[in-house]
Amino acid sequence: MLINIILANAAVSLIGVAGAYSLINFFIKSRSKIMILVSFAAGSMIAVSFFDLLPEAITEHGNTMLMMEYLVLGFVIFLLIEKAFFYYHCHEENCDRHSSVKLVIMGDSVHNFLDGVAIAASFLVSPALGITTTLAIIIHEVPQEVGDMGVLVHAGFSKSKALIFNLLSGVFAVLGGAIGFYYLNRFESFIPYILALTAGGFIYIAAADLLPEVHAESDTRTKISVHSLAVILGILALWLLVKTVGE
Repeated sequence: MLINIILANAAVSLIGVAGAYSLINFFIKSRSKIMILVSFAAGSMIAVSFFDLLPEAITEHGNTMLMMEYLVLGFVIFLLIEKAFFYYHCHEENCDRHSSVKLVIMGDSVHNFLDGVAIAASFLVSPALGITTTLAIIIHEVPQEVGDMGVLVHAGFSKSKALIFNLLSGVFAVLGGAIGFYYLNRFESFIPYILALTAGGFIYIAAADLLPEVHAESDTRTKISVHSLAVILGILALWLLVKTVGE
Protein backbone atom coordinates (compact mmCIF):
# COMPACT_ATOMS: atom_id res chain seq x y z
CA MET A 1 0.00 0.00 0.00
CA LEU A 2 2.82 2.43 0.85
CA ILE A 3 4.39 1.80 -2.57
CA ASN A 4 1.09 2.64 -4.27
CA ILE A 5 0.82 5.88 -2.29
CA ILE A 6 4.38 6.91 -3.15
CA LEU A 7 3.92 6.07 -6.85
CA ALA A 8 0.63 7.98 -6.98
CA ASN A 9 2.19 11.09 -5.44
CA ALA A 10 5.21 10.86 -7.72
CA ALA A 11 2.86 10.63 -10.71
CA VAL A 12 0.94 13.72 -9.56
CA SER A 13 4.15 15.74 -9.26
CA LEU A 14 5.71 14.58 -12.52
CA ILE A 15 2.58 14.91 -14.66
CA GLY A 16 1.73 18.32 -13.19
CA VAL A 17 5.23 19.72 -13.74
CA ALA A 18 5.61 18.12 -17.20
CA GLY A 19 2.29 19.59 -18.35
CA ALA A 20 3.21 23.01 -16.99
CA TYR A 21 6.66 22.87 -18.58
CA SER A 22 5.15 22.12 -21.99
CA LEU A 23 2.87 25.16 -21.78
CA ILE A 24 5.68 27.36 -20.48
CA ASN A 25 7.64 26.66 -23.66
CA PHE A 26 4.95 28.56 -25.55
CA PHE A 27 4.51 31.44 -23.12
CA ILE A 28 8.19 32.08 -22.43
CA LYS A 29 8.77 33.53 -25.91
CA SER A 30 7.86 37.06 -24.83
CA ARG A 31 7.52 39.06 -21.63
CA SER A 32 3.91 39.93 -22.42
CA LYS A 33 3.01 36.24 -22.61
CA ILE A 34 4.77 35.59 -19.30
CA MET A 35 2.61 38.29 -17.72
CA ILE A 36 -0.44 36.41 -18.99
CA LEU A 37 0.79 33.43 -16.96
CA VAL A 38 1.33 35.61 -13.90
CA SER A 39 -2.25 36.90 -14.29
CA PHE A 40 -3.53 33.33 -14.64
CA ALA A 41 -1.55 32.34 -11.53
CA ALA A 42 -3.15 35.15 -9.52
CA GLY A 43 -6.64 34.04 -10.52
CA SER A 44 -5.95 30.36 -9.90
CA MET A 45 -4.48 31.02 -6.43
CA ILE A 46 -7.51 33.06 -5.40
CA ALA A 47 -9.84 30.37 -6.78
CA VAL A 48 -8.07 27.41 -5.19
CA SER A 49 -8.17 29.24 -1.85
CA PHE A 50 -11.89 30.04 -1.85
CA PHE A 51 -13.25 27.09 -3.84
CA ASP A 52 -11.00 24.27 -2.64
CA LEU A 53 -8.79 24.84 0.42
CA LEU A 54 -11.15 26.89 2.60
CA PRO A 55 -14.30 24.78 1.95
CA GLU A 56 -12.28 21.63 2.64
CA ALA A 57 -11.01 23.12 5.90
CA ILE A 58 -14.55 24.04 6.96
CA THR A 59 -15.86 20.59 6.03
CA GLU A 60 -13.08 18.87 7.96
CA HIS A 61 -13.35 21.07 11.06
CA GLY A 62 -16.98 22.19 11.13
CA ASN A 63 -16.36 25.65 12.59
CA THR A 64 -16.64 28.18 9.75
CA MET A 65 -15.66 31.25 11.78
CA LEU A 66 -12.56 29.58 13.23
CA MET A 67 -11.38 28.54 9.77
CA MET A 68 -11.96 32.08 8.47
CA GLU A 69 -9.84 33.35 11.35
CA TYR A 70 -7.06 30.94 10.40
CA LEU A 71 -7.34 32.10 6.78
CA VAL A 72 -6.73 35.69 7.94
CA LEU A 73 -3.91 34.41 10.15
CA GLY A 74 -2.34 32.73 7.11
CA PHE A 75 -2.56 36.03 5.22
CA VAL A 76 -0.79 37.84 8.07
CA ILE A 77 1.85 35.11 8.45
CA PHE A 78 2.79 35.31 4.76
CA LEU A 79 2.89 39.12 5.05
CA LEU A 80 5.32 38.89 7.97
CA ILE A 81 7.43 36.25 6.22
CA GLU A 82 7.74 38.45 3.15
CA LYS A 83 8.69 41.46 5.28
CA ALA A 84 11.34 39.30 6.94
CA PHE A 85 12.71 38.39 3.50
CA PHE A 86 12.91 42.10 2.70
CA TYR A 87 14.56 42.99 6.00
CA TYR A 88 17.20 40.27 6.12
CA HIS A 89 17.85 39.34 2.49
CA CYS A 90 16.79 42.17 0.20
CA HIS A 91 20.07 43.59 -1.14
CA GLU A 92 19.41 43.19 -4.87
CA GLU A 93 17.26 44.48 -7.71
CA ASN A 94 13.78 43.05 -8.32
CA CYS A 95 13.50 42.16 -4.65
CA ASP A 96 9.69 42.18 -4.85
CA ARG A 97 9.76 39.40 -7.41
CA HIS A 98 12.30 37.31 -5.52
CA SER A 99 10.34 37.51 -2.28
CA SER A 100 7.13 36.49 -4.07
CA VAL A 101 8.99 33.54 -5.60
CA LYS A 102 9.96 32.32 -2.13
CA LEU A 103 6.37 32.61 -0.96
CA VAL A 104 5.05 30.77 -4.02
CA ILE A 105 7.51 27.91 -3.52
CA MET A 106 6.67 27.71 0.19
CA GLY A 107 2.91 27.80 -0.43
CA ASP A 108 3.13 25.26 -3.24
CA SER A 109 5.20 22.92 -1.06
CA VAL A 110 2.58 23.02 1.72
CA HIS A 111 -0.19 22.48 -0.83
CA ASN A 112 1.64 19.48 -2.33
CA PHE A 113 2.20 18.06 1.14
CA LEU A 114 -1.53 18.19 1.86
CA ASP A 115 -2.30 16.60 -1.51
CA GLY A 116 0.03 13.78 -0.50
CA VAL A 117 -1.83 13.30 2.78
CA ALA A 118 -5.16 13.27 0.91
CA ILE A 119 -3.91 10.58 -1.49
CA ALA A 120 -2.64 8.47 1.41
CA ALA A 121 -5.97 8.76 3.22
CA SER A 122 -7.92 7.71 0.12
CA PHE A 123 -5.70 4.67 -0.54
CA LEU A 124 -6.15 3.58 3.07
CA VAL A 125 -9.90 3.50 2.42
CA SER A 126 -9.61 1.54 -0.85
CA PRO A 127 -7.28 1.30 -3.88
CA ALA A 128 -10.13 2.42 -6.18
CA LEU A 129 -10.73 5.59 -4.16
CA GLY A 130 -6.99 6.20 -4.10
CA ILE A 131 -6.77 6.07 -7.89
CA THR A 132 -9.80 8.36 -8.29
CA THR A 133 -8.36 10.89 -5.85
CA THR A 134 -4.99 10.80 -7.60
CA LEU A 135 -6.59 11.51 -10.98
CA ALA A 136 -8.63 14.35 -9.50
CA ILE A 137 -5.53 15.97 -8.01
CA ILE A 138 -3.62 15.59 -11.29
CA ILE A 139 -6.40 17.41 -13.15
CA HIS A 140 -6.17 20.54 -11.05
CA GLU A 141 -2.42 20.26 -10.46
CA VAL A 142 -1.52 21.16 -14.05
CA PRO A 143 -3.04 24.68 -14.13
CA GLN A 144 -1.67 25.31 -10.64
CA GLU A 145 1.85 24.38 -11.77
CA VAL A 146 1.49 26.48 -14.94
CA GLY A 147 0.85 29.53 -12.80
CA ASP A 148 3.66 28.73 -10.37
CA MET A 149 6.22 28.23 -13.15
CA GLY A 150 5.04 31.43 -14.81
CA VAL A 151 5.84 33.36 -11.62
CA LEU A 152 9.32 31.80 -11.43
CA VAL A 153 10.12 32.56 -15.07
CA HIS A 154 8.84 36.12 -14.67
CA ALA A 155 11.21 36.54 -11.71
CA GLY A 156 14.14 35.70 -13.97
CA PHE A 157 14.47 31.95 -13.51
CA SER A 158 15.40 29.90 -16.57
CA LYS A 159 12.94 27.21 -17.69
CA SER A 160 15.21 24.48 -16.35
CA LYS A 161 15.65 26.19 -12.98
CA ALA A 162 11.89 26.76 -12.67
CA LEU A 163 11.39 23.08 -13.51
CA ILE A 164 13.84 21.98 -10.82
CA PHE A 165 12.21 24.12 -8.12
CA ASN A 166 8.76 22.82 -9.02
CA LEU A 167 10.02 19.24 -8.92
CA LEU A 168 11.58 19.88 -5.50
CA SER A 169 8.29 21.26 -4.17
CA GLY A 170 6.68 18.11 -5.57
CA VAL A 171 8.82 16.03 -3.21
CA PHE A 172 6.61 17.32 -0.40
CA ALA A 173 3.69 15.41 -1.93
CA VAL A 174 5.62 12.16 -1.48
CA LEU A 175 6.54 13.22 2.05
CA GLY A 176 2.88 13.97 2.78
CA GLY A 177 1.90 10.57 1.44
CA ALA A 178 4.41 8.78 3.65
CA ILE A 179 3.42 10.73 6.77
CA GLY A 180 -0.25 10.19 5.95
CA PHE A 181 0.32 6.45 5.69
CA TYR A 182 2.09 6.14 9.05
CA TYR A 183 0.59 8.95 11.15
CA LEU A 184 -2.75 9.90 9.59
CA ASN A 185 -4.71 9.38 12.81
CA ARG A 186 -2.39 11.70 14.71
CA PHE A 187 -1.96 14.21 11.91
CA GLU A 188 -5.48 14.60 10.51
CA SER A 189 -6.71 16.88 13.31
CA PHE A 190 -4.20 19.53 12.15
CA ILE A 191 -5.16 19.36 8.45
CA PRO A 192 -8.06 21.87 8.55
CA TYR A 193 -5.85 24.50 10.18
CA ILE A 194 -3.06 23.96 7.63
CA LEU A 195 -5.58 24.16 4.77
CA ALA A 196 -6.95 27.48 6.04
CA LEU A 197 -3.47 28.90 6.65
CA THR A 198 -2.39 27.88 3.14
CA ALA A 199 -5.51 29.50 1.66
CA GLY A 200 -4.67 32.75 3.42
CA GLY A 201 -1.10 32.54 2.14
CA PHE A 202 -2.20 32.02 -1.46
CA ILE A 203 -4.61 34.95 -1.22
CA TYR A 204 -1.77 37.13 0.08
CA ILE A 205 0.55 36.10 -2.77
CA ALA A 206 -2.12 36.84 -5.38
CA ALA A 207 -3.36 40.11 -3.87
CA ALA A 208 -0.12 41.63 -2.58
CA ASP A 209 2.48 40.38 -5.06
CA LEU A 210 1.07 39.08 -8.35
CA LEU A 211 -1.84 41.43 -9.06
CA PRO A 212 0.18 44.62 -8.32
CA GLU A 213 2.84 43.30 -10.70
CA VAL A 214 0.18 42.72 -13.36
CA HIS A 215 -1.22 46.23 -12.86
CA ALA A 216 2.25 47.75 -13.21
CA GLU A 217 2.77 45.95 -16.53
CA SER A 218 -0.71 46.70 -17.91
CA ASP A 219 0.11 50.08 -19.45
CA THR A 220 -2.26 49.88 -22.44
CA ARG A 221 -5.93 49.06 -22.82
CA THR A 222 -5.06 45.91 -24.74
CA LYS A 223 -2.81 44.63 -21.96
CA ILE A 224 -5.36 45.53 -19.31
CA SER A 225 -8.02 43.53 -21.15
CA VAL A 226 -5.78 40.52 -21.78
CA HIS A 227 -4.41 40.39 -18.24
CA SER A 228 -7.87 40.82 -16.71
CA LEU A 229 -9.16 38.01 -18.92
CA ALA A 230 -6.25 35.78 -17.82
CA VAL A 231 -7.09 36.41 -14.14
CA ILE A 232 -10.73 35.52 -14.81
CA LEU A 233 -9.72 32.41 -16.76
CA GLY A 234 -7.50 31.32 -13.86
CA ILE A 235 -10.47 31.64 -11.52
CA LEU A 236 -12.85 29.86 -13.90
CA ALA A 237 -10.41 27.03 -14.65
CA LEU A 238 -9.97 26.12 -10.98
CA TRP A 239 -13.66 26.65 -10.23
CA LEU A 240 -14.68 24.26 -13.02
CA LEU A 241 -12.12 21.69 -11.95
CA VAL A 242 -13.19 21.82 -8.31
CA LYS A 243 -16.87 21.56 -9.32
CA THR A 244 -16.18 18.66 -11.66
CA VAL A 245 -14.00 16.76 -9.21
CA GLY A 246 -16.39 17.49 -6.35
CA GLU A 247 -19.29 15.96 -8.22
